[in-house]
Amino acid sequence: MNNSIYKYLIIKPLNLIIQFHQNDLTFEGLKKLKQSIIDDKDYDANFNFIVDLRLSNIKMTPDELLSYGNWVEDVLNDKRKQMALLTSNPHQVTQAMLFKLNDNLKNLCYDVFCTTEGALHHVDIDISNMEFIEREIEKLKS
Repeated sequence: MNNSIYKYLIIKPLNLIIQFHQNDLTFEGLKKLKQSIIDDKDYDANFNFIVDLRLSNIKMTPDELLSYGNWVEDVLNDKRKQMALLTSNPHQVTQAMLFKLNDNLKNLCYDVFCTTEGALHHVDIDISNMEFIEREIEKLKS
């Protein structure tokens, strides 16, 4: 058992949702987490996302990545939103770029970052919130 972790945190004052993934990341696991986020009473379709993949091992085929991106586009409505994907190794970057290259993603502006600072800039959150965001991500690890 690899003890995969799929967690999220909604930070309403910053209009932000943080997704955290650790160990194996699968198509079904990702869909289940995203549906939980959408079903959360605090979810707002206008919120942006930071998706932390740095401790994950992406176990999805290119077709699954494409299908997941299309599914996300469908379920997140027509609201334009920013998504920052935090990565820590070349394999994660390659897999994350498949999301970005999906021509069907019209309302999701994805980009890939290796620093929290870059991710915050992408989702229009002031850098003064960086330590707070990093602490919240650390809490999701436990």
